[in-house]
Amino acid sequence: MTNFLITGGAGFIGHHLAKHLLGMEEEVTIYDCFSDYYSPYLKWRNARDVENLGGTIVEGNILSKKHLARAIYKNKIDTVVHLAAQPGVRYSTENPEMALRINVEGTSNVLSVSRENGVKKVVITSSSSVFGATQYMPMDEEHPTEPISFYGVSKLTTEKLVAVCNHLYPEFDTTILRPFTVVGARQRPDMAINIFISRVLNRETINIFGDGNQTRDWTHVGNMVQAFYLAAIQPKAKQQIFNVGAGTRISVNEVLAIVEEVTGIEPILTYTEMNKADVKDTFADIGKARRLLGYQPKKTISDAVIDFAQYWEEVNYGKLLASEKLIDREFSSTEIFSP
Repeated sequence: MTNFLITGGAGFIGHHLAKHLLGMEEEVTIYDCFSDYYSPYLKWRNARDVENLGGTIVEGNILSKKHLARAIYKNKIDTVVHLAAQPGVRYSTENPEMALRINVEGTSNVLSVSRENGVKKVVITSSSSVFGATQYMPMDEEHPTEPISFYGVSKLTTEKLVAVCNHLYPEFDTTILRPFTVVGARQRPDMAINIFISRVLNRETINIFGDGNQTRDWTHVGNMVQAFYLAAIQPKAKQQIFNVGAGTRISVNEVLAIVEEVTGIEPILTYTEMNKADVKDTFADIGKARRLLGYQPKKTISDAVIDFAQYWEEVNYGKLLASEKLIDREFSSTEIFSP
């Protein structure tokens, strides 16, 4: 049995990963500051689900080395999956200092505290945003890294931090994953599938940046969970970087057609200028992940649309966000650290 700590474990990917690991009878502690970048209520709902399955919740900030060290020591952590971050390419344009501080300093803290406390394995989350403008497709791990957003810069810097750790401490076992556009149930309110389905079901206009012909490698969260787990347990993953996507390339307009097919409602669309921080196309070469990790993506963008639409209906998503009720935070397993 492995003792996992998932930073950002109450978020979208972290929640799905925690549930997967608990289903495999691993020990799981989620470490999250429940920031207000988007509704903390949604994150506390995720945390409650994790605790109900046997997980432990620690409320803490990756900017606090003391709190991180305490969580790792007290819960006897041997594997850390670092998902906590300040997300948002467009958000980082207006708030670069947030992306740089949380993503760079926070990752530095995770690396140093993990190494100093005897953690055996650390999986670091980077992003396909490190590549910047696409120079060729599909994009392998050797594709030039020339980010065009502050978010992308922050993630590339975290990769450099890991590289220095690998050089100075060759025995330290790290792996970097670069997710491509992750989609599925419970995704953040600022993400495309959430926006598309929420606005279609509410009969609201969807604002498309660009002409809709831009493409993404839409990666179902179930595929990402598989990749994180394999990166954590596969010896061949040590000190490697992996692109993680579906290995497909689908336009925004094609995804909107899938949304219409799943919901039975024609989207109301307006088109505007593409944001300068957005790249036009992404398309992951996942050959390395297939070879070394045994990664086999099985779920599709259609599955993700169906999953989110079902989730939206099941939880009455619109009213859920409107109510913003404070969830009971007195979980039996929760530790709360002041920032």
